[in-house]
Amino acid sequence: MSRIVEVSSPVDVRQLHVGLGDAAVVQFEQPLTEADYRSLAALLADHPTVTLRAYGFDEDLATLRFLRWFPHLRRFSVAHLRNLTDLAPLHQLSADVEFLDIGETRKPLNLSPVAAFHDLRQLRIVAHRRGLPELLHANPGLQGLALWRLPVDQLLPVIALPYLRSLALTLGSLAQGEWLLQVPTLRYLALRAVRKLTDLDAVIRLPALQWLWLDALTLDRLPDFGSCTALLRADCTAMRHLRHPASLQGLAAAPQLRELLVSESLLPVDAFVPFVHHPTLERVGVGLGTERRNREAHQLLQRMPPRADTDFAATYGLLRML
Repeated sequence: MSRIVEVSSPVDVRQLHVGLGDAAVVQFEQPLTEADYRSLAALLADHPTVTLRAYGFDEDLATLRFLRWFPHLRRFSVAHLRNLTDLAPLHQLSADVEFLDIGETRKPLNLSPVAAFHDLRQLRIVAHRRGLPELLHANPGLQGLALWRLPVDQLLPVIALPYLRSLALTLGSLAQGEWLLQVPTLRYLALRAVRKLTDLDAVIRLPALQWLWLDALTLDRLPDFGSCTALLRADCTAMRHLRHPASLQGLAAAPQLRELLVSESLLPVDAFVPFVHHPTLERVGVGLGTERRNREAHQLLQRMPPRADTDFAATYGLLRML
């Protein structure tokens, strides 16, 4: 299972090497010594799938001068590096960087320097608008994209990413659901607390969709997923407007659904009756607010709980973005 490893000087490289096998992120919030930067860079060169993250309030880290020690780094995050004001120092990285996370900072940043990278495969952007259209245009090979706190279809009326298979929209807005149809290659889609989204008519027309995550949307009923022949898993978390016994009936029409997670829900137990005899459903997790209702739902469905997100993604070769 992936995890986060925190480092600080002095860095025990031998111990870090042992624990790095399943680490997704190595991070620090205070500058390291030059010797430790060199050692860490050499170690990460042998682990290209590990992300390096700098975060916190340190002014020196916010200059990104330390990147001179990491010319071959493939994955980098500045999420919560609060005092970062300029992305131009990213030029110190190799041109073949594949993942960048331009996350939360004190003030919005100009993304124009990031458009110098043309081979990004995964990108996460939080609230930074300036230069975003140009950045996406410069990276048509993107496979995974996460956008936070952005008016997506207003800022990006046209999106041309022919290889995009994973998209996560969080805490922004999407007034025109049809915008999603510009990305028919999507296999994973997360819509989390997205404002202005009033229906999922476009979602059920995504032909390759295998995993759908709906979180904190204001929908009171899900559409008919009978045409979604690729859909294998659906997560409905904090969908508190779903309260009617028939709210999930359309989802039960998905012919190949194998896993279902419904949590932080106000649904009645009988909303799960349509799933009782579903021909392919193998795993279900339910959180209905009380132990009694959870127990009744479990007795009704008689399924094992869903697999961990990372396990499910690995099983079906899916890229999960947050």
